[in-house]
Amino acid sequence: METINVKIDLSIITHDAVNEHPFVNISVNGYPQFGELCSESKEIEFDLELQEDQAHTLTIEYNNKDAINDVVLDSDKTPKLDKRVEIDKIAFDDIELDFFQLLDKETLVYESTDPNGVSATGFDATKLAWNGRTTLKFETPVYIWLLENL
Repeated sequence: METINVKIDLSIITHDAVNEHPFVNISVNGYPQFGELCSESKEIEFDLELQEDQAHTLTIEYNNKDAINDVVLDSDKTPKLDKRVEIDKIAFDDIELDFFQLLDKETLVYESTDPNGVSATGFDATKLAWNGRTTLKFETPVYIWLLENL
């Protein structure tokens, strides 16, 4: 088993006219680590015990955006106020991932569950502007994975 400390910094973009603030779920290999309404930006930190020499998936999910009521448009029909989640940092044992340096773009993937949403990979997967999930695929031992992928 390998014990890993995970820190995730999230920027929460929201406004007073939303029905409810963004609800963020974070899980690892399908096991919940965090789940709550976020009215402001925050750092989430937790420790994991993971089997070594295996592939793992960290998932950050945002699913309560109402495109009609949570987005305020100006007269040009461009968003003036929005509700979204942005991943500013993911760190394993205080080693921060550089989203621009990931060698394989499929390591970090955003999949929209909204019909109007656009899926993305790499750095663009850190912007959860629609309902959907961003997944980070990594392996243990994490130090070796970091050396091989950054």
